[in-house]
Amino acid sequence: MVQTKSSGQQQEESRRHNRIDVAKQAPLTAMSGGQTYTCFVEDISLGGLKLRFEDKVPQGKVIAIDHPVAGTLCGRIAWREGKSAGMELQVPSSDLERVLRCICLIL
Repeated sequence: MVQTKSSGQQQEESRRHNRIDVAKQAPLTAMSGGQTYTCFVEDISLGGLKLRFEDKVPQGKVIAIDHPVAGTLCGRIAWREGKSAGMELQVPSSDLERVLRCICLIL
């Protein structure tokens, strides 16, 4: 009998960075394709953010989020599922840890 892994197990094993759940989910403004959206950060990693959108998920590939401490974070949408999307951050690696620490302090 061959055991197969669920898609969740496969996705978890293929991640390059550990994820940290965000306990306090404050609403943030996201911009993509000239549209404004409200979203919440569900978890973070050194590679990006898991976002949950209030209404619909942006269809564009590029997204920017205004964060009260870290400033504007830019990235690309790596995946979509329901009202959630993965944002791959596009910041210099030297700034990435600083940005994520700022996010952790406030969320």
